[in-house]
Amino acid sequence: MKKIISVILIIFIFSCSSEVAPMSLPETIRVKETVVVEETVVVEKIIYLDPTYNPNQTATPTAKATWTPTPTPIAESPWTPTPTPIAESPWTPTPTPIAGSPWTPTPTPTNIPTWTATPTSTATPVEWEFYLNGVLVTPTPIPDPTWTPTPTPTNVPTWTPTPTSTPLPPGDLGYELTSFTFSYNFQNIGDIVTVGIPVDKSPIVDHNNDNDFTDGISTSDDNNFKIISVTQRKNGGSEIAIIGITPTGSTSITLTFYTLRP
Repeated sequence: MKKIISVILIIFIFSCSSEVAPMSLPETIRVKETVVVEETVVVEKIIYLDPTYNPNQTATPTAKATWTPTPTPIAESPWTPTPTPIAESPWTPTPTPIAGSPWTPTPTPTNIPTWTATPTSTATPVEWEFYLNGVLVTPTPIPDPTWTPTPTPTNVPTWTPTPTSTPLPPGDLGYELTSFTFSYNFQNIGDIVTVGIPVDKSPIVDHNNDNDFTDGISTSDDNNFKIISVTQRKNGGSEIAIIGITPTGSTSITLTFYTLRP
C-alpha cells in the first residue's frame, strides 16, 4: 500500500514540474519504506521531497534535515496470561472422636397377644327395627293396658302388738337360791380354780332360760373374781371355773346360784 502511494506522489510531482508557475507544497513529505530482512532487523528508507525544487532555476542550497535513527525494537518475552485464581474450599478441622458408650443389642420383642375390649352391649331402644337378610324385622307389638277400676278400700284391722310375757319367778319354777363357800390362795394374776358343788346343792339351773349358766352365779367379790364356765357332772354334781383377776392370796369366796328345790 505504501509503495502505491509513493508512486502516485512521484507522478504527481513530475506532472506539476512541467508548468511555468511554480508550485509549493504545504510541507515536506516524508515517505517511509520498511523492509524486513533476516534476523528480524528493521531497515528504514527515507525519501525527502523538496517542494522548492525547480529544474529551470538555480537551486538554492537549503539546510538538510537531521536524521534521527529509529531505535531497534527489542524482542520482548512472550506474554503469559496470569491464571485466574480458584477459590479453595475452607479447611474444616477434623473433630476429635469421642469414646461412645458400648452398644447393647436390643432384645427381640416377643409377640404379645393384643387385648380386645369386650364390647358394651347397647340396650335396644323402643320402636326398633332393622333388616335381617333383606327382611324388615320389627318389635312385637305390645297391647295397650286395659283399664281396671280401683277397688273400694276396706277397713284394715289395727295391729295390736303381742304383750311380752313376764317370766315366772324362780320360786314358781321350782328353783331356789343357795350359796357355797370355799377358800383358795390366788398368788398370780389369771389363776384359774375349778370348784366342785356338792350334790345336795346341785345341779345349777338356768333360772332365766337364756342358755347361759354363768349369768345366774355371783361371787362375794365380783371385782377380783369372774365366773368363766359351768359344767354339769354325770353324778348330778356341778363344777364352776373361777379366774382370779388380782393376786389376793388366801381368800374365802362365797358363790350364790340357783338350784332345784328339794
